[in-house]
Amino acid sequence: MSLSWLDEFLLKRRANVSNVYLFETSDLKRIRQLIQFILNTSDFISHKKYYLDLQLQELRDIQTGSPVVLEDQSFLGPMPVNLRKLLTNLRLTPIVLIASYAYDAKHSQFLQEFLVSASHDDQVYAVKSSVVVFVSDASLFNHTVRRLAYTINIPSSLPHERREVLNRIKMELQERFGELNLNISPDIINASSGLTLYDVETAAIESFSRHGDFRVEVFTSYKIKLLKEMGLEYVRPERGFESIGGYQYLKKYVTNRVIKVLRNPDIAEKYGLSVPRGILLYGPPGTGKTWFAKALAKEVGLPMVIMDASTFLRGIVGETEMRIKQITNLIESLSPIIVFIDEFDQLTLSRQAVMSTDSGVSRRMTNMLLSWLGDENRKSFVIAATNFVSDIDPAFIRPGRLDEVIPIFFPDQEARLQILKVHTSIVRKVPLGDVNLNDIAKSTEMWTGAELEKLVIEASSLAMESDSQYVTQEHFYQALKTIEVNISERESKLNSMVQELLKLENVNRSLLNLALQRVKREGERVRGVVT
Repeated sequence: MSLSWLDEFLLKRRANVSNVYLFETSDLKRIRQLIQFILNTSDFISHKKYYLDLQLQELRDIQTGSPVVLEDQSFLGPMPVNLRKLLTNLRLTPIVLIASYAYDAKHSQFLQEFLVSASHDDQVYAVKSSVVVFVSDASLFNHTVRRLAYTINIPSSLPHERREVLNRIKMELQERFGELNLNISPDIINASSGLTLYDVETAAIESFSRHGDFRVEVFTSYKIKLLKEMGLEYVRPERGFESIGGYQYLKKYVTNRVIKVLRNPDIAEKYGLSVPRGILLYGPPGTGKTWFAKALAKEVGLPMVIMDASTFLRGIVGETEMRIKQITNLIESLSPIIVFIDEFDQLTLSRQAVMSTDSGVSRRMTNMLLSWLGDENRKSFVIAATNFVSDIDPAFIRPGRLDEVIPIFFPDQEARLQILKVHTSIVRKVPLGDVNLNDIAKSTEMWTGAELEKLVIEASSLAMESDSQYVTQEHFYQALKTIEVNISERESKLNSMVQELLKLENVNRSLLNLALQRVKREGERVRGVVT
């Protein structure tokens, strides 16, 4: 059984690992927990206990609440001088100093030299003084501080902690309203996983205010809100493979290799196979990778979290590691779930590609994502998508992280016909007149699904402009003239994709051949069929 974060702190302090400890957390309630722990632990009975408020810029005695005066000068004087005086006090008498809450570069810059000096000071060791800094992300401090200090990552919340919070709130509510039938079931405890103690408390009070009970959906809604704030979208896909035109070979392959096993893990165990952990969809822009991912989630029967790489990267600038920890913890708390990561190459650039200009953030983010994807306890299934597989660090594309690379090429004529049918009768209801969609499919060689959708919308718009009762063949012919596709350029792109796929080990050659054969029916210009 792993140690709690409080026990870990006590053990490391007794072992003199360092005089300085960085506690990573986004839950300020943890500060009060540490204070109570220090007040009730025999190791710190003889210690003075100070609290350094980084926001109010004041030093207080924890037990009396009064300001601390250092050598007849209040802490509100020149800070660097006072920190030197504070270090002197740490050397002379046993002190536990709790500093919070460091969430900005100005906080780390203010404390940095003080923490380096205090971390392995022999006199501070001798009197057993300790410095604890609550921080949103330890990477706010430079490498030297993090190496000399000891960092403890505090979990968002543990099951027994959530139960304690809910029981306390239940008792408080009963004191106000009398006996209440508030159900603190295992489902509630599971639904609140991934939330901080503060979030659990506020969700519980809101749930009672709305429903007179603790409801799973309220705790889940809090997690969905947190995901949204972090640049992720929570969706419940409404359409399955019936909404994907064509690509029958691909749907069959994924159904047998992924969907069937995710629905019935015992099948894989029977044949000595492991349950798949993720796939990478590789194809040109507009070929429906996002649509395919949503349909797959619907077929499996799971909700989905969508992570757009560009939004995600903008959201984590300056707080990368802590952000990734929060996001992955939240995702796993919602599992089983499908995680769709678009523009996967942006998150997983080759470490050689970023080495020369990287400040360290990209490397740390890469390592954390690798750790999450490779975690044997990960319950989420990841579907990644990219247009540039050659830019992805090879470490991400291996069994146990992303098991297989799935090619999604330009749709062939049959697939284009089905896509046109989907966009005129399933996704939207288009009042078609005498229209030969097969003829339109023949005229759109090397078009993407997105362009075919745009074609349908354009034809419908032209019909509306002319007050026509129906969308006719002529409207489609006019719409064809508004969209330009360079077939030669796309053939070249497809050939390059095939060459990239042939370099990868975890590409099923039979599937690749099937995909190529579908495209080659319209000409022999595409090379690279595997023999």
